[in-house]
Amino acid sequence: MTLQSSGIGRVLSQNLHLSSDETHEREKAEEADRASYRRNYWQGYTKKIKRIFGTVTPAEYQAVKSRADETERSVWGQVWAEAQAYNNGRNLASGEIADQQRLLIAELRRIGNNLNQLARLGHIQNRKHGSIKATDDAITADAMLQLAKLEEAVTKFDDGVAIRVQQQD
Repeated sequence: MTLQSSGIGRVLSQNLHLSSDETHEREKAEEADRASYRRNYWQGYTKKIKRIFGTVTPAEYQAVKSRADETERSVWGQVWAEAQAYNNGRNLASGEIADQQRLLIAELRRIGNNLNQLARLGHIQNRKHGSIKATDDAITADAMLQLAKLEEAVTKFDDGVAIRVQQQD
């Protein structure tokens, strides 16, 4: 009596690949390489990054936490910002001033984006027509309007420094 492999058995035997000693050794070597890489990475990481630990009283923690909540930072972010401000000899903005600074930065970014678009449009028109028209051009007027908005946004902070944009005649 001869045994013939059924359809399922034949498919399984054809698709079943037993790993050889060579494959097993290669996989062991690859895993050893990965382990070595991870070990070297973390040993180098500890040389680049240092952890700082400290202890504060509950009252001190609450004071830092309340300042962090005002400025929408994490507690560690607040400690880091205060340390950097102290190190650089600057005051750290908090509360309403920090909110106003965030709004000012957002406004400055929008105005800068508009000015870049105007400059790009001016360059495109320069290539098309050979030169930009006189100062009564719509692009120039729009640029001056953007600069006036910039002046208004920047001078909201009365820190004794007046910034004025002079209009060209």
